[in-house]
Amino acid sequence: MKSAFVLVDSKGPEILHRTGITAPDAFIYIAVAGEDPVVFFDAREYDVQLQKIQQLGNGVRVERLESYMQKKFSQTLIKILQCYGIQEVKISPNMPYVLVREIENAGINIAIHDFESERDVKTEQELQHMIEAQRINESAFLLAYDILSQSIISGELIMYEGKTLTSEYMKFRLRTHLLEQGYDCPDGIIVASGAQSARPHDEGCGNLLPHEAIIIDIFPRSEKTGFYADMTRTFVKGTPKKGLEELFTAVQEVQKEIADSIAIGAVCSDVHARTVEAFRKRGYPTSPERGFMHGTGHSLGLSVHEGPRLNAVCDRIIQPGMTLTIEPGLYYPDVGGVRIEDVVVFHLDGTKENITQFNKSFFIP
Repeated sequence: MKSAFVLVDSKGPEILHRTGITAPDAFIYIAVAGEDPVVFFDAREYDVQLQKIQQLGNGVRVERLESYMQKKFSQTLIKILQCYGIQEVKISPNMPYVLVREIENAGINIAIHDFESERDVKTEQELQHMIEAQRINESAFLLAYDILSQSIISGELIMYEGKTLTSEYMKFRLRTHLLEQGYDCPDGIIVASGAQSARPHDEGCGNLLPHEAIIIDIFPRSEKTGFYADMTRTFVKGTPKKGLEELFTAVQEVQKEIADSIAIGAVCSDVHARTVEAFRKRGYPTSPERGFMHGTGHSLGLSVHEGPRLNAVCDRIIQPGMTLTIEPGLYYPDVGGVRIEDVVVFHLDGTKENITQFNKSFFIP
């Protein structure tokens, strides 16, 4: 039975990883074992994408879609599969259901393939792309820090250049800065203060509050390479409210302990267990609703969240070429939230590098 890996996408991480290119519209990728992979484009895109592929020199062939064109896109895909004699396709679980159904109806077998795991181990060039992305991300954090530093407290508000400083304004400035550097934020930006900071994935809205935690979590993507950075810092403009400084101290200590000790050969769930124990010893037990309430970290690359993950159930072993965030946090509705996140890279030569250089300043007068 002739089998092939098949992807249909425009900018997703699976097709970018396999081909090195993206396109305005979805295109077809087919790879048969022992043969050069093939991508298919119509006249609007053919010349542009052929030039990209030739520059990459990655062995991918480009064919004209018109040779197989049918009335419906799904029928065109089936025509290609039939012409190539493919009897089984290995697809992403993200493939649209309508295409899956049409393929099955054509009598072609379907198997789900874990394309994400192909990206667990990065090349040294890919790791360098991520280091470059983290440097740009840190420049955005410097902007956020400068805005907070130049702001003044007026009663229950933080004022910047005569206007109330809001989550929306801070995100606007950060997005604009990143776009100027060739980075976008397709997954959003978190700028959450007060009670919002106690909800780990609350993106934040409204006024930024003095004396309260302000969590800023930025995870931009390079428009050129497609690789993400990821980083979180927690700030307080003014005097921290009761209990907040203790949370920050605990998170900072645990984050450093795990970032310093994590190593190649460690089991991901064991790393997370050490984080849980480190918080427990400091009087902060793990809970689904408060305290330390999420995983220790995750990999990233062409997606902001990739495997392996540092949580209670992942039994993967850390290998050279992997990247992992280290981002413990503590969250209490009556106090606020604190999270600190760095990215650790395990180079192919076995060395480890914390690629996050931005300081962990907490107080901003």
